[in-house]
Amino acid sequence: MSIFGGLSQQNLADSVTDPKRLFRALTKPAGSRFQFPYDIQTEVWDKWYARRDEADLIVKMNTGSGKTVIGLVILKSSLNEGKGPAVYLVPDRQLKAQVEATATELGIAWVDDPADATFRRGQSVLIATAQKMYNGLSRFGVRGTPRRPIPVGTIVVDDAHACIPIIEHEFALKIARESPMFDPLFALFTDSLKAQSLVGHSAIVTGEGTQAVPVPYWEWQHHVEAAFGVINAHASADEVKFVWPLIRDQLALCDVAFSPGEIEIRLPYPDLSVIPSFVGADRRIYMTATLADDSVLTMKMDVAPDCVTGPIVPASASDLGDRLILTPMETSATITHDDVRARAASWARSHNVVVIVPSKYRADAWRDVTMEIHDKESVEDVVARLKAGLVGLVVLIARYDGVDLPDDACRVLILDGLPERYSPQELVEATAIGGTDAMEVRQVQRIEQGMGRGVRSTDDYCAVVLLDARLVERLYTAASQQQLSPATRAQYDLSTRFSSAGRNQSMDFFDQAVTAFLGRDPQWVQASKQELEGVTYEQMEVVPSTAVAERQAFNLAIVGRATDAKASFDTVYEDVPDYRVRGWLKQRAAAYLNAVDPVGARELQRSARLDNSYILKIPNETASRRINGLGVQAVASSEYLSRAYGTSRSLEVGLEAVLRDLTPSAESGSHKRFEDALEKVGFLLGYDSSRPDKESGIGPDNLWAIGGDRYWVIEAKSEAIAAEVSRENLAQLSQSVDWFEGEYAEPRFTALPVLIHPSRTPMWNANARQGARVMTFGKLADFRQALRGFATAISINDRFRSPDDVAANLSAFGLNAGQLAQRWTEDFANAAPRP
Repeated sequence: MSIFGGLSQQNLADSVTDPKRLFRALTKPAGSRFQFPYDIQTEVWDKWYARRDEADLIVKMNTGSGKTVIGLVILKSSLNEGKGPAVYLVPDRQLKAQVEATATELGIAWVDDPADATFRRGQSVLIATAQKMYNGLSRFGVRGTPRRPIPVGTIVVDDAHACIPIIEHEFALKIARESPMFDPLFALFTDSLKAQSLVGHSAIVTGEGTQAVPVPYWEWQHHVEAAFGVINAHASADEVKFVWPLIRDQLALCDVAFSPGEIEIRLPYPDLSVIPSFVGADRRIYMTATLADDSVLTMKMDVAPDCVTGPIVPASASDLGDRLILTPMETSATITHDDVRARAASWARSHNVVVIVPSKYRADAWRDVTMEIHDKESVEDVVARLKAGLVGLVVLIARYDGVDLPDDACRVLILDGLPERYSPQELVEATAIGGTDAMEVRQVQRIEQGMGRGVRSTDDYCAVVLLDARLVERLYTAASQQQLSPATRAQYDLSTRFSSAGRNQSMDFFDQAVTAFLGRDPQWVQASKQELEGVTYEQMEVVPSTAVAERQAFNLAIVGRATDAKASFDTVYEDVPDYRVRGWLKQRAAAYLNAVDPVGARELQRSARLDNSYILKIPNETASRRINGLGVQAVASSEYLSRAYGTSRSLEVGLEAVLRDLTPSAESGSHKRFEDALEKVGFLLGYDSSRPDKESGIGPDNLWAIGGDRYWVIEAKSEAIAAEVSRENLAQLSQSVDWFEGEYAEPRFTALPVLIHPSRTPMWNANARQGARVMTFGKLADFRQALRGFATAISINDRFRSPDDVAANLSAFGLNAGQLAQRWTEDFANAAPRP
């Protein structure tokens, strides 16, 4: 025992509440990294301390600027003030381990078990994943269950934007096809699913494909008691027990969708009140990266709008690690995916290179340069190895957030593909409002989170390479529309100015740039610091009225005030410029109203369908939008291009994204992107364009009105790999022509049936309809090249704004309506011989 024992009357670390003094008072172990706080940390602590009694607070800081230390000290301060117990929530186990290590180095006692007595007495901080708190068997206590809720005083939600999808996931019950619940539920709704989509219903019956079909809310509410009985009978099953207690009381409000592989039953927003420990806390602090749009915190987490518009932020946003952001394939048409993979393998000989892809299918493209391909089951092990030393080239599947790769763990980060979600309900939502600003903002946030995986501190640096044309197009648009955080936007702008010299250059140009960047070229370092100097955090001036209305309406609906829930939306429709989003919101309002006023709900659904024909179809009122020629082709094309693309560069980038989707792929579900791209190509060529099958569940995949009462009826088999055209494919094309002749019955209308397929040779037992044509994948490749050449030509000096210039180039590239069929399609060949 020390000879000075007994001199200290009390431990300051257990009594001081001012975070700056508390940091100094903490007894840190020898060798701790945290001897002195950063200036930015003391600045944030001061601002928090002055506002600490506000129930909800948002702290916005760049990644790597010390948020974890800030959050832990805030929790310790709250414990000292008597505002405990204290909980630190993180999105995943990897970040949990990092927070635990930081707490140890700070000298802050922590535990990871809610039953621990020191946590409940306010003597230690509980560090846990968001899933630990929000699940149907939560040890914090679930409303309506015997377990008594654990009282909590203060909660820090770290990486809040990454925690939100995890919490949402806990309110989504997924029932696999193999489950004994699948068939009884399918039997309940088979007729309504068939009414929504014959093709989708058929796929569910056969168990093939990926199409998701929604259950209409009026059918779900009508059969909800029967559905409750089916699910409740299996409440103890592993796939049910962690979700069922969270949604069963609000089952009638759930969105429901079937796919060939599973059923998803999901509350549209988290019902946070099911965990009293969370909603009853005195203080909730949401720590976020510097994303531009925080309105999701209001919509999903019920954070007050005033809190969102008044976050705690440091005075400067220049404390971000260094990034060079390159887009080689979009900057230079001479560079291929193979070129980038080869150079990535070369960089990986001396640096860790991490590739993030959205799917296993996309990961397979990297198997020729690495065997280190990892999903959620093995990611923790490989991240640990990356941090420990040189591993080389590593591919991570769908890890756009929740992975920290500091310093040498990742010196080159490659994003190869847009982050996507694939649950049935997410597919339904993507069909309804995919491509809208609302959806693209969410995607941009995930892209920015992905780009931040390799820079985890102010002194860190990482070269970022973006490969997918759609990803680059989203980022380019986001930068121009101020949807990126200020620091990321500054780095992207600097990188874009540098990359402009790489137009039509080989991969050597970008290889030299990455090598010089990793070697810390002083001219780059100086330019980068200058670009970030003076960058400040931007704050939302107002939370969008739609976000407020969505959350308010849900809060009213869960307490049975259906009419008031619908009324919450009534005043915001005029604030929604995008008609598809407006229709989606009206449908949500109608779903609430249907519980008490089915007739009023049906009228509102009709109004919603006028805004958005891709939402729920009303029985006996299903019809596709009738399209007509748009007049002079070149004028219509120029007008569309001028509306859709503000600059020549955005036209080039945007078209590359469309052409990426207009490329055949065996990837399951890619046909939807293909058909969407085909619709956009129709518009940019000056045609009216639609997707009847998507709009009404019947009709062709695509329909083009090319002028003069002429139409292309298109069936697209973009996922096909067969060497011959099947009887089923040709029958489907013929049925689509029958549909056209019924919908466009006037004699003046004529249709050209067009099949997009790898082959022009029918199988021995198949016959093409008279006059039908085929666009083989070979012809399609030539068509894409013509579109690319057309876009490049009209991008020069903004020629796309001139109908005369557009007309000349439509003709030059064989894209006039009169040239289209002869240039890009072929007659079917004779049928193959009988085997």
